[in-house]
Amino acid sequence: MQTGSQTANSHTVAGRRAFSLLEILITLLVLSGSVVIMFSGFDTAAQLDMFASFESEAAFLAEREIELLKSELLQGHIKPAAGSMKSRFRLKPGWKIASVMADIDKEDSVRLICSVSNGDRLFQLESFIYVPTAGAKK
Repeated sequence: MQTGSQTANSHTVAGRRAFSLLEILITLLVLSGSVVIMFSGFDTAAQLDMFASFESEAAFLAEREIELLKSELLQGHIKPAAGSMKSRFRLKPGWKIASVMADIDKEDSVRLICSVSNGDRLFQLESFIYVPTAGAKK
């Protein structure tokens, strides 16, 4: 013989309410969506980390190259003239540096551009230096 509470509520098990199949499926859907979003966030973070690593290394290499050019310009080892120059530093495999110097302008400043590349990535750094004796006319 069944009691009235058991016939009125067929979802009770020992006095507790059980989850329906629909509730379980919705919960699994939400959890699986959360996991997918979380792992796509990890992938994006890894890509951003690789890009930041390249930017950091390229900025260091370009700054080192430009500082060497500025030093040599100020010491008179090289003349300020338009053209490109090769790097004199040893680089990691796959890395390339190209430096370009523009002609001296009317304000005695020289524009220096250094491009650093690794594969399909490119980083450019531009700087100006004032060279007062370079534009002196005799």
